[in-house]
Amino acid sequence: MRLRTALGAAGALLGSAAAALALGTPAAQADTVTAGTAPALRFVSYNMCGSGSPCTDELGYTDAAKYATILDQTNASVWGADQIFLQEVCRYQYDKLAADLAPKGFEGLYTTTVQLNTGSGLCAKGPAGTVGDYGMALFVKGTVSERKVLDLTVGGESEPIKAPCMKSYTQGRANWACSVHLYWATDPGLRNKEAEILAAQAAAWQEQGLPVVLGGDFNDTPGSTMAGTFYQPGNGGGNGSFVEADETDKDYFTSACTTAGATRCRSGETTFGASRRKIDYIFLSGAHFKNVKGDVLPRVVDASDHDMVRAAATWADCGPAGATDGLFRRDASGVLYRYAGRTDGKLAAPCKVGVGWGMMSKVAQDGTTLVAVDGSGTLWRYPADPATGSYSGSTRVQAGTGWQGNDVLLAPGDFDGDGKRDLIGRDTAGALWLYPGDGANGYGARKQIGTGWQMFDSLLAPGDFNGDGKADLIGRDATGGLWFYKGDGAGSYAPRTPIGTGWQIYTALVAPGDINGDGKADLIGRDATGGLWYYKGDGAAYYAPRAQVGYSYPDGELLF
Repeated sequence: MRLRTALGAAGALLGSAAAALALGTPAAQADTVTAGTAPALRFVSYNMCGSGSPCTDELGYTDAAKYATILDQTNASVWGADQIFLQEVCRYQYDKLAADLAPKGFEGLYTTTVQLNTGSGLCAKGPAGTVGDYGMALFVKGTVSERKVLDLTVGGESEPIKAPCMKSYTQGRANWACSVHLYWATDPGLRNKEAEILAAQAAAWQEQGLPVVLGGDFNDTPGSTMAGTFYQPGNGGGNGSFVEADETDKDYFTSACTTAGATRCRSGETTFGASRRKIDYIFLSGAHFKNVKGDVLPRVVDASDHDMVRAAATWADCGPAGATDGLFRRDASGVLYRYAGRTDGKLAAPCKVGVGWGMMSKVAQDGTTLVAVDGSGTLWRYPADPATGSYSGSTRVQAGTGWQGNDVLLAPGDFDGDGKRDLIGRDTAGALWLYPGDGANGYGARKQIGTGWQMFDSLLAPGDFNGDGKADLIGRDATGGLWFYKGDGAGSYAPRTPIGTGWQIYTALVAPGDINGDGKADLIGRDATGGLWYYKGDGAAYYAPRAQVGYSYPDGELLF
C-alpha cells in the first residue's frame, strides 16, 4: 500500500515509525502452516516497500533484510516457494534477486511503474549513476512459455497500475501467475474497476483450462467490493472464481461467519499497518486447486511495513493413488513426483508428493507405501498420507539397518506365500536375499535365494507378471537381454526364460505395476534422450509393442 500517497510523506514516515516501535518482537501468528505439513505447491507474496519513503534507513529498513527475507522462503526446509509475487520493488533490488534466484531455477519479470532519479523518492538507495526504477516483479520456478504485463490503469491514478504475469510450468502444470498492486486511494472506485479488468483476464485464462494465481497488495479488506470480485459465490456472496489462501483461518473469522458455523470466510490474518488490516492476498483459481492453506509471517521490521503472506495448495486432480498404479520420479533436487496411470496407458500430470528424497540411495514401491534406504544403510517405510498421497518424514517408520551392503532394493509383494509383503536385496557380490515381512513394519532374518545375479544391470519386481497369482522377477543383462523368472509362491523361482532383446537402449527400467488398470503388470523404459516408453503387459509373461508416454525425463534421475 502506498501510504505516502494517501497520507502524505510525513504522515507515512510517522505511521511507519510508530508501527515499527509498537510491533517490537513479532508475536506468534495463528493458524501456522509449516513447510513440513503444508501441501506441495508453495507461494509467497510480499510488498517490499522500495528503499525510500516510507521505508527509509532512518527507520532501520535495509536491503539486506529484504533480500534475506525473500530468499529464505526458497529453501526447502523453510518453505520451498514455487512462485514469488513482489510489489513496490526497485529495479536494482529486482536485479539482485534475479541473480540470486536464477541458480535455484527461477525466472523473473519486472515492470516499471515510476521512473525516478537515483537518490530520490521511492528507490533512494539505487546504485549511483543508474535510474531508480520502481515497480512490480514476479518470479516463478519452472519453464516460462509466455510473459505479459497487464495494464490495469483505469485513468485518474497517480501512477500506472501494472501487473507482471507469466505463463509457466509449475511442478509440471501450465498456469498463469500475476503480481498485483491495486490503487491505494481512499476512494475505492478506481480500485474496483482495476479488479474487474484483472478478473476478466483471469477468467479468460481459466476458460482455456489454465490455473491462475494472483498474489499481491490489493489495498482493500476482504469484505470490500474489490475483494468480492475474486472470492467465490459460496464465500460471503463473492462473484469470482478464486479461493483465498487464508479464508479458512477460524481465528480471524468475522462474527457472522462464526455464528453461522462457516468453514471459510472472507477474512484472514491481518497484513499491514498499526491498525492491522488485511490488504495482501494470494488468490488461487478454485477449479484447479484444493487443500488451500495460508499463513501470514511475523513482521520483519527492518525489511518492510507489510507482512509476508504464504500459501500452499494441491492440484485439484492430485491425491491418493487411484485405481491404477503409477510411476515415481525423484528429480535432481530430491523432490518426489508421482505420475498416476491412466486407462489409456498414458501417465497423468505429475503430483509433487515429497521433498528431501535426495538422501535416499534406493527406493521401491510397496503398494502405496514407499520403502527406502538412506546413506547410512537404514531402511525406512513411508506410508502414503491418506488424504494427499504425499510422503514425509513425519510418518515414516524405521524398518531395519545394515542395508548399505545391498546395491538393489526390490518390493515384490508377497514373495514367499505367507500373506505378508516381503523385500528382496542383492548384495555387491551378486547374491540375492529374501527379507520376509513380519506383517507390520519389519522384516525377519534374510534368506539367500540366489547367486550370480551381478550379471544383471537392472532388476525388476513386477508383481505377478504371468498371471498365476505369484510374484515374479525380471532381469536385464549387459547385452540388453530381458529375462523372466517365474516365482513359485514359496520364496524361490523357476529357471529363467528370455522375453526380450535390445533393452540396452534404456537408461532406466521400471516395473510401475498396472498402469492402465487392466489387471496386468506393465513395464516402462527411459531412453538416452529422456523419452519414456510404455510396454503393456499381456498377463502371460510378455508385453505389447512399446508406445511413447513421456518426454524430457532426464538421465540420472531416479525412476521407480
